[in-house]
Amino acid sequence: MRAATGPSFFGDQGLLARALPGYEERPSQQRLSEAVEGTLRHGGLLLAEAGTGTGKTLAYLLPAIELGRRVIVSTGTKNLQEQLIEKDLPLLARALGRDLRVAVMKGRGNYLCLLRHRSFGEAGSFKTLDEIPLFRTVEAWAPRTETGDRAEVGELPDSALFWREISASSENCIGQSCHDFDACWITKMRQRALLADLVVVNHHLLCADLVVKDGSNYGQVIPPYDTVVLDEEHLLEDVATQYFGVQVSSHRV
Repeated sequence: MRAATGPSFFGDQGLLARALPGYEERPSQQRLSEAVEGTLRHGGLLLAEAGTGTGKTLAYLLPAIELGRRVIVSTGTKNLQEQLIEKDLPLLARALGRDLRVAVMKGRGNYLCLLRHRSFGEAGSFKTLDEIPLFRTVEAWAPRTETGDRAEVGELPDSALFWREISASSENCIGQSCHDFDACWITKMRQRALLADLVVVNHHLLCADLVVKDGSNYGQVIPPYDTVVLDEEHLLEDVATQYFGVQVSSHRV
């Protein structure tokens, strides 16, 4: 049964209050959720601004999950993406009392390449000796991971140079000719997204998907969708400019 966006969920005696100790009812959160639900179901564009503490993520996640068709939620920062996956969506699942079909998609460079990892382990070289212990940490993590997402390795800094040699970035990928294609973390990420009702991406991946699409399913990054929620939308302008803008300078001329 679909959960209502009104008091039965957001009220002081609602489903959310039962799942969250110390919950305080916020009428503005309920109004935002109702506005999101109306837009998702009937179409159109909704621009909403909510202050800190309003609970806007749950306000849009509930109607998005209950819509019955795939919804893309795009964030501007990695922190918000992790908040949705690790905190807000599990809370929503507890409140609703059921599992949610959710997937997260990140850029290819965030995922381990099985083929490149094996090759690097056999014949790779490090720029600095300091990276050897970090690689050993990745080696210990690789057999246990269920996603291949480097974010699971908390000790791995963004500055680790060897990660570029073992990641599934497009310049490293040989596609379906790879022996590990079926076991590939990119393949599995896309399979999870195809089965999900809600897919969490970031603005960079959203814009990259729009660039490669040519009006068909050829070359798509994100599975087909017709509904998008943009969180941290104020960060979208700079990202979209990178993908769709043209830069002119006297030097280039």
